[in-house]
Amino acid sequence: MSHIYVFQMKRIFSTLLLSFPIIFLFAQESMDYFLPEDVSYNEEIPTPEHYFKQQLGEWHLTHGQVLDYMNQIVRISDRAMVYEYARSYENKPLIHLVFTSKENHENLEELKKVHSKFSDPGENIPLEGVPLVVSLSYGVHGNESSATNSSVLTAYYLAAAQGEKIDKLLGNTIIIMDPCLNPDGFTRHTTWTNTYQSVLSNGDNNSEQFYEIWPKGRTNHYWFDLNRDYLPLINPESRGRVAKFHEWKPNIVTDHHESTRNITFFFQPGVPTRNNPLTPEYNYKLTTEIAKYHARSLDAIGSSYFSEEIFDDYYFGKGSSYPDINGSVGILFEQSAFRGRIRETYNGLLKLSLSIKNQFTVTLSTLDAAMDMRTELLNYQREFYRSALELGKESSTKAYVFGSETDRMKIQKFVKLLNQHQIEVFQNPQDLTINGVDFKGASSYIVPVEQSQYRLITSIFEEVTSFRDTTFYDVSTWTLPYAFNIPFARLTSLKNVQVRKETVTSNPNEGEVVGGRSRLGYIFRWTEYSAPDALFRLQEAGLMTKVATRDFSQEFEGNLERFMHGTILVNVNHQSLDEQQIWNLVSEIVRSTGVTMYGLETLDSPVGIDMGSPSLWRLKKPEAMMFIGNGTSSYDAGSLWHLLDQNYHIPVTLIRAERMRSLDLNDYTRIILPGGAFQEWNEDDVEKLKTWVSSGGVLIACNSATKWAAKNELGQVKFKDQVPSDSTRYLRYADRRKESAIHGIGGAIFRAKMDHTHPLCYGYEGMDVAVFKRGASVAESMGTKYAEPVTFTMDPYVSGWVSEENLERIKGAPVVSVQSIGKGKLISYYEYMNFRGFWYGTHKLFMNSFFFGDVIN
Repeated sequence: MSHIYVFQMKRIFSTLLLSFPIIFLFAQESMDYFLPEDVSYNEEIPTPEHYFKQQLGEWHLTHGQVLDYMNQIVRISDRAMVYEYARSYENKPLIHLVFTSKENHENLEELKKVHSKFSDPGENIPLEGVPLVVSLSYGVHGNESSATNSSVLTAYYLAAAQGEKIDKLLGNTIIIMDPCLNPDGFTRHTTWTNTYQSVLSNGDNNSEQFYEIWPKGRTNHYWFDLNRDYLPLINPESRGRVAKFHEWKPNIVTDHHESTRNITFFFQPGVPTRNNPLTPEYNYKLTTEIAKYHARSLDAIGSSYFSEEIFDDYYFGKGSSYPDINGSVGILFEQSAFRGRIRETYNGLLKLSLSIKNQFTVTLSTLDAAMDMRTELLNYQREFYRSALELGKESSTKAYVFGSETDRMKIQKFVKLLNQHQIEVFQNPQDLTINGVDFKGASSYIVPVEQSQYRLITSIFEEVTSFRDTTFYDVSTWTLPYAFNIPFARLTSLKNVQVRKETVTSNPNEGEVVGGRSRLGYIFRWTEYSAPDALFRLQEAGLMTKVATRDFSQEFEGNLERFMHGTILVNVNHQSLDEQQIWNLVSEIVRSTGVTMYGLETLDSPVGIDMGSPSLWRLKKPEAMMFIGNGTSSYDAGSLWHLLDQNYHIPVTLIRAERMRSLDLNDYTRIILPGGAFQEWNEDDVEKLKTWVSSGGVLIACNSATKWAAKNELGQVKFKDQVPSDSTRYLRYADRRKESAIHGIGGAIFRAKMDHTHPLCYGYEGMDVAVFKRGASVAESMGTKYAEPVTFTMDPYVSGWVSEENLERIKGAPVVSVQSIGKGKLISYYEYMNFRGFWYGTHKLFMNSFFFGDVIN
């Protein structure tokens, strides 16, 4: 049946059935509906319809079904091979299928090397015989299921199509296909939508099929948006596919999505004024040329479409923009969202089968463009890397230097991230002082900009303060040294700077026990990123631990070592484990966490407090829970869950907010409220929470939950009024979207000052910390001493878009506050302490509420 039925069916059937629900018993589409008409197919390759015993778009395919079909294709076809490149958190395999001619498969590794060398500035390989590489990527958002459902059509076509056209394509091209970029979210969504699917097709928008329960299927296991993770690489799915990206160096990457149900079909280019200036202009010219192929193909099947609106290519952490900063051409596709089998939309009653057909159609148009534009695409990639070296050579910035003597684990995380993005890092062999910051040779590194990843290096290190367009689809900055809270500086000359020839890679730090085994106790600093992990392991073993609230010094191996407030002490005596058992545990902890511990020879300190001082506070092992579910932000909750579970190995119980009435809150010492409004709770529920806090609990409110707490009289925080839109400059009606965006803060970086003697700031040595802010909400200062240990400075702006009016509101405003409620505490984090899992610099600010909330007096 032709797709044209969608424009009239609702009207006809509504008339016939009068007031009856909009329910149809449509015939499903056969393979002829989806496939090109002028192509014959190898009958030995099973069609998806035959293999699944259903027609495409009838039921949503499961992840297991998709994998089974792909493996069946590989077993039969000599055009295909498959490999696993990662495992999701739920242990689901992520795979690539590689399609090319039989002859190319026999020489695949050599062809891969030739393709890579062709774009290497140090090589001079002729174009003839160099294969083009195209990467087809489906379904990074799990509930945008038409993408993955269409991948089986692509696999069938590439394996079964016959004729001169397909032979030419496979003879000159290597096609890497990723059928499902997010198997955990895809599985959640498929299970949900199939559970609520009837035999009769019901397009009523009130159907439960379209309303997934929290957290929905968009995100992965820890509720991360994987389409924002190509730069941070927090998740195994992203790390695996970025590694393969650099291995294959594709010339085109497609990124298949669904958007809202009321759009038609979008393909790039996006909004021209929102392109990232680091992307070469020729990239957009190629994108525009490729777009003509999509337009012709969608015209041929009668599908509506648009481009150069809404979406942009500014943030390089997305699947369609990361290729652009790496010599490739990324193409975003956005199909109208279905979430079921058939649905009412602004553009008529549409079916999943049409959505699948659209995704498959633009896949084929991409391959057509690749064949026709092979020479331009290969030459562009080569020129991308050659010009990068020239730009690096001409740049006034010659290198970046970064390092830290006291937080080696975080430095190694940053080096590893740079390595994953193919950025060369070198050990700094001498001590440097840049702008008053000391970089010690043994603990700092240099990144020269004259290398093939010049553009990506600039993107990672630069502070962005000027913008062509102030409307952003995503964040407006992501300067990663600030995210890691790492001291760094630009070098404008390498004249007196030595750079070692050998690049360095990250190596896991193994700590040590300075002074060796002790009969008295062990201490360790709170400055290392992994210190909370070490502390919790001691507590989990049943050991009593204490934190120093004042500075002191101790002598070890002839050296006087200074220890700041926040240093952790575990005594050997009066513990549940004996001296040998404690030594064994300490040895294992330093090995696995990288934390350096010190074995005490005496409890007497030559400077500062002694190790028996009352200024050492006994710590309670945190028993934590977090409210989740309807009314809370899954992104916020997921990033906090991941932080505790994956980074620090601290258990947190996840409980849906609607279960409040049946809970015994006294089982917990810490309760986390992620961003949310908690509509599920009535007055009795709020009173129950207040009683728990008043009895000595520590309530940790994050982001918008701080407003909820204030509204419900938990604490006395007030918030500043938003900037009214009428204070902006005059804009035309056509520019009203820009006006609404002028005072938005989609993601920018600001400088905050901290009182590092405050328990919430333990582990920080400098007075400043970079804070990532998203959203225009700003808290007012309470004017209470010691209650706001972290506040924005009076000159806070660092990088990203912010209006002048909002900048004034931010100056001096609190970032973190603590309030006493009875015997307990409310700790409020007004900004993101763990934005997308990669803002490592403020992780410890959050963890300090876990361990030191009871210490605050």
